[in-house]
Amino acid sequence: KDTEAPSIATLTKPQCRKLQGFSKENERNYTIGLMSMILTASMTVRFPAYYWIWHLMRMLFYFPVRYFRFRKNGWELYLLDWCYVVSYITTACSLLAFLRIMFGIETALHQYNGTLIRAGFAMCCGPLIWSVYVFRNSIVFHDLDYMTSVFIHMSPFLVMWCLRWGAGVPSVINEAFPDMFRVCASKEEFAAADACLETFRGALWCNACHAPFLDFVVPPAFVYLCVWSIPYFYFVCVRWSDWIKDTKRETLVMYFVETNPELNEYLERKMIGIGVGRRYASPLGYMLFHFTSTIALAGSSYFLWHSFLLHTILGCFALTTAVHNGGQYMFRVFAYRYAAGEFKKHQAVLD
Repeated sequence: KDTEAPSIATLTKPQCRKLQGFSKENERNYTIGLMSMILTASMTVRFPAYYWIWHLMRMLFYFPVRYFRFRKNGWELYLLDWCYVVSYITTACSLLAFLRIMFGIETALHQYNGTLIRAGFAMCCGPLIWSVYVFRNSIVFHDLDYMTSVFIHMSPFLVMWCLRWGAGVPSVINEAFPDMFRVCASKEEFAAADACLETFRGALWCNACHAPFLDFVVPPAFVYLCVWSIPYFYFVCVRWSDWIKDTKRETLVMYFVETNPELNEYLERKMIGIGVGRRYASPLGYMLFHFTSTIALAGSSYFLWHSFLLHTILGCFALTTAVHNGGQYMFRVFAYRYAAGEFKKHQAVLD
């Protein structure tokens, strides 16, 4: 009778324990990921005025780790995408505002504090949060890459939720850091926003700290074009294009072309039709599509600025989506691959 091929089912108890020992890193990462999520939830609902600091601390961990991992695979140019740039901008502006109130160091940007907050709000609560759904972000506690993607798209949204609504008491941010974040024009406006959330009707629609619709379209579009879109197209799609191909780097433009061939072909045709050369038709079509969808979603944040309930419901939807996607991955993909993969990887040690 032929000898049965080695498998997990044929392992002895000592071999099983030895195989389980190789899971310690995943177990440790799972613990850290879950505790980080619990702490994030606690900071959001209990200490909303300080959430922006927690966001900064996590960013200083996630982004360098992602950079070094992506660099090994030729993916580092993904860190120049708009989702990352929004975090860079909001972090830089928060630090500048902190230096202003603590040390009196002012920059030319401080006079646009309120405008920049609404522009950041539009991007964080528009295109970024909807990216959780579009890109199927998943909460997988043991996987740092998955958790980083969730952080990039959800944490800026939570920063803005805390700044605008203070977890139900909008004035807490101004009390903790007076005049740092000019979400409202005055203390009276903050008090009016507090009063809004005392009733269901006010939580549904609050005119305190009112901002016009164009504040969520025009300034965000200006920042988008001047800070990111034009420089990105010039460097990534024009000046560095040959280097990117020669070194086999990857960019979001390339990812879009590969994963959406029909839409890319349509956009490319349109660009050629208005006189754009074939070399730049595809990337320019992508940039136009990205701009249109980004600004449209940014404009929708006008309703979130004025509605605590809508803002909270959208956050819960994004969180539920990420949890559900993570559950699907764990039970439909990871569960089938992990045990067999670990056995194959360490089989020589187990024999």
